[in-house]
Order: sequence, then structure tokens, then C-alpha cells
Amino acid sequence: MKYLPIGFALLLACGCDNKSASADAAVVPASAPLATSTAGATSGGASATPLASTPAAPASAAPVQADPSHLVLTGKPIQGALLVAKVEGKVARIDFPGHRATVSNEGDFPIAFFRNAPATEKMVIHFQDGSVLEHVFNVEQRTYATEKIDGLPEDEVKLDPKAAKANNSAEGRIDAVRMKATDKTCWKDGFHWPATGKITSHYGLTRVLNGSDGGVHWGVDIAVPTGTAIKAPACGTIVFAETGDPLSGTTLVLDHGHGVTSTFLHLSGFSKKVGDEVKQGDVIAKSGDTGRATGAHLDWRMNYLEVRIDPELLAPPMPAK
Repeated sequence: MKYLPIGFALLLACGCDNKSASADAAVVPASAPLATSTAGATSGGASATPLASTPAAPASAAPVQADPSHLVLTGKPIQGALLVAKVEGKVARIDFPGHRATVSNEGDFPIAFFRNAPATEKMVIHFQDGSVLEHVFNVEQRTYATEKIDGLPEDEVKLDPKAAKANNSAEGRIDAVRMKATDKTCWKDGFHWPATGKITSHYGLTRVLNGSDGGVHWGVDIAVPTGTAIKAPACGTIVFAETGDPLSGTTLVLDHGHGVTSTFLHLSGFSKKVGDEVKQGDVIAKSGDTGRATGAHLDWRMNYLEVRIDPELLAPPMPAK
């Protein structure tokens, strides 16, 4: 599958903690001459190559407004959301400040909104025939709760230098696999809950641990006993499975394609290994309380490249037990 470029202006204050981008997720700045290149974003990491057979429209040509019906969006624009977009027509580039994505030959691409995305964001799609389609997103704003936890042992609040080094190393490896935009489109088929249980903590809330800043909670916590089967919320490929992280504990990352990933924390074991292809509903791991956890539960997190997204916005209502 070949990918076309999306122009973007990377927000410096994005509120995310990812540190670097993999070469496999090639993105070109909006100020670059995007109409003459294509960014390879497959697992093979293809480099930019000319589009000799699809030249851009002459600079003197007046842009023509494209038919808005050529863009179909599935999902609700809200802070922390992932939308599915499909566009008809050959795309030269997409200008969407603060965003990046990969667009397939079929015109499919995900759109994600940061936790603190502004109330209005504009996307401009430039087609190879010179026409232009503008879409303004009215992004629903959210208020996030603060969760205070007191009485924790000091080693569960602050990591010693050795543990901090190990955690930073593990986070770097996880960031690297999250930034690879493969050609899978499992994200188009919807998501199911990986486990059924009481939701005890939500995406986006800030934590105060023993009176100190505990950062933002980026996932949804589901209270389940140790050893509960964790199922793939959508199809994909296992791209990370490691034990021993001082904070996340035993951790697994499932690639759903195009840079959309699920991460599962505090596990007690794996049912799949790196490289395994899984279908929605396949058992991939077992829940636990490894790493920094106050009890057995599953912490399910989702990313679109560096953007942290809210799994609760993608899954159906949690079934009653």
C-alpha cells in the first residue's frame, strides 16, 4: 500500500510524553513542497520518492472548492477522540496544523485529537486536480477530574535512579513501536473491551499521589482479578511484549495499523508473542498487578502515533457483569 503525505505543523505544547519518531512513520512539514513527494509509512520504512506521474496543479490555477460529500467522517470530534476519515479523489496533500497521518490509496486515514485540543481546528485537503476541500472541526471540550491517592509507600510514588533509568529505557522502546505506521486497517472495524469489569479510573484525569503531582492518567483502568483473559480489542500484530518495567510492569503493545496502537499494562503474563497476528477477540495476555499498581486490574491505553486517545470513546458501553 502506498501512502500520500499530510502536511502538519507540530504543536510544541502537545501534552504528550513521547520522545522520538521512528523513520517508519515519515511525516513532512506543511511548509515543504509536499505535492511532489510521497512519504513511505509501511513497516519497511520506505523513503520519500517523486510522484512523477501525478504532478501538482500549476501555482497560477485558482483552487476550486471540492464537493464536501467527498469527505466521510465516522466518529465525534472531541478531545481524546479518534475519528475515521475517507476521502474520494486523488489527494496531493492535507494541511492540518497540529496533526499528522498516513492516507492510503483508498483514501482512508485516522484523525486524532489531543487531550487538550482547541475548540476549533481546520483541515484543508488539496487534490491533484487543483481542487480544495476545507473542513472545520468543532471539537467538544472536556473537563477532567483530579484523582488523589494518599498513604502510598514512597517507592510507589518516586522511582529510585536505577528504576527511573529502566523505566525510561522501556518507555523509549514502547514509543518506537507506537510511531511505526503500518498498512493495516484494523482500526476501521471498531473496538471491543479487552476485559469486562468495573471501570475504576478514566483517561485524562490528573493524579495527585501523597500530595505530589502524579501526572496524567492516559488509560482506562478495569478492575479484574489476576489471571483474567485479556482479549484483542481489534485485530492487529503484537509489536511489544516485555516484563520488568518499574511503572507499567508486564506490558504488551498491539498494532492496529496506520499508527493506531493499544497498550496493556500491569499484566501477569502473555498468551502471544511479538510478531503474532491476532483477530479481534483472541486472548493475548492475562491481567495482573505488576509494576506500580495498587491492586489487580488492566490499564488499557491507546495511541495514534504520539497522540494519546481515550479507549472509552471507541468501545461500546461496558457490559454489566
